[in-house]
Amino acid sequence: IDQLNRMEQLGWLESAEQWSELRQIRNEFTHDYPDNADERFARLQLAMASGEHILHIYERFIARLQERGIVS
Repeated sequence: IDQLNRMEQLGWLESAEQWSELRQIRNEFTHDYPDNADERFARLQLAMASGEHILHIYERFIARLQERGIVS
């Protein structure tokens, strides 16, 4: 958590709390196997929406690295 807070302070993450929530969604999706099909589908939808947000975070990281000349 301290590293996430530091990344937020430096502007690499919009929210350390949000990143923790994304990790929790990922963990529940990959490690919990609900018997109810509706619940499985709801978790799949949540994971997909979270994936879009993670892609946005990745794109921000790449842009910041490009600004610093670390990647092209």
